[in-house]
Amino acid sequence: MELQRAVKLALAGAAGVAANVTPERIRTGIARPEVMPCIIMTPAEVDIRGRAARGQVVAEAAMKLHVWTAAEHADLAQQITGAAMLALLDAPRGQGIWIDEWERPVMAWVPDPDPAMSCAHAVIALRCVLRWRP
Repeated sequence: MELQRAVKLALAGAAGVAANVTPERIRTGIARPEVMPCIIMTPAEVDIRGRAARGQVVAEAAMKLHVWTAAEHADLAQQITGAAMLALLDAPRGQGIWIDEWERPVMAWVPDPDPAMSCAHAVIALRCVLRWRP
């Protein structure tokens, strides 16, 4: 959860995101948002690698960010997605976690699964190796 909090803070602090997406619309979840624009962080997939010094746990974590706007605002979706990618070029800082490896974000545009809704939808994949003390 601290990784999600660190990512949210990095996104909320990015001018191109903050100008278009309010902090309460950067949230965790798995469903299409009703209010857009919105960035939804899916729950992280965590693979425990083992233990490190001083009782720390080492894990690989992967998560996805879904950027949603109405289809007629596809240019806005591109602005938000670009700003999010730039904000996450480097590892975000979190309290109580140490990020040892941070992969650059990977983005793909995804067609709307519901043609009746017609949304602009980008997915940004994040992956890192991190440590924390339980």
